[in-house]
Amino acid sequence: MDIQKPLLSVCNLSVYYGDIPALNRVNLTVCAGQIVSIVGPNGSGKTTLMKSICGLLRPVHGIISFEQGQVQTLPVHEIVRLGLVYVPEGMKVFPHMNILENLEVGAYASREKRKDHLAFVFEIFPILAEKQRRLAGTLSGGQKRMLTVARGLMSGARLLLLDDPFLGLAPKNVNRLCDTMKLIRRHGITLLLAGQHVRRILKVATKAYLVEEGKITLSGTGDHLLGHPHLQESLFGIIASSGIEIP
Repeated sequence: MDIQKPLLSVCNLSVYYGDIPALNRVNLTVCAGQIVSIVGPNGSGKTTLMKSICGLLRPVHGIISFEQGQVQTLPVHEIVRLGLVYVPEGMKVFPHMNILENLEVGAYASREKRKDHLAFVFEIFPILAEKQRRLAGTLSGGQKRMLTVARGLMSGARLLLLDDPFLGLAPKNVNRLCDTMKLIRRHGITLLLAGQHVRRILKVATKAYLVEEGKITLSGTGDHLLGHPHLQESLFGIIASSGIEIP
């Protein structure tokens, strides 16, 4: 049986804020072509995990491998050049620059492939192509979110990390972004998501992890986690035996 090698592998990762443990020996894998979602309560370590993977935080223990090479000691710009790109929670556009200029900022790590990446981004987000000369500050909330994701893709991302991508979006824009994620995946880009929109982020996932108090406590398909009694009790306050939701 052919077992696919992970694109990203996190092994026994521990991260501290001062003397306070934020992650405790976390293990996680992401294979090429997957959409992997990380869910958990507020303060459970989701963002810490994302920042550690992309080089913004340094672990005190553990190994992070991307395409079989260790990256946990590399500076952020070198990690981006490898194709591992992080779009943080609440990432803003540059409001006084137009859409095209915002996208060109994202191409800083791969200037030589700027035209190819721009063509790809405009294929994924045709509305950005139509409005490319408009100031980014005049866009709707959903269009601004498209632009931040597109800016990440301009770096030549092969693994795109999106932290709370649905934050502040209207339901119709959440649905559109889910469709866009699936389209990005079909173009060969792998996605790692984290966020509070638990049902939505799990429904789009091919694989998922539950993080609690800095530890992975559940893993499986998105549907498996969504239906798991422990996750329902932990995140939704539902007691599986009675079906009663705690106020």
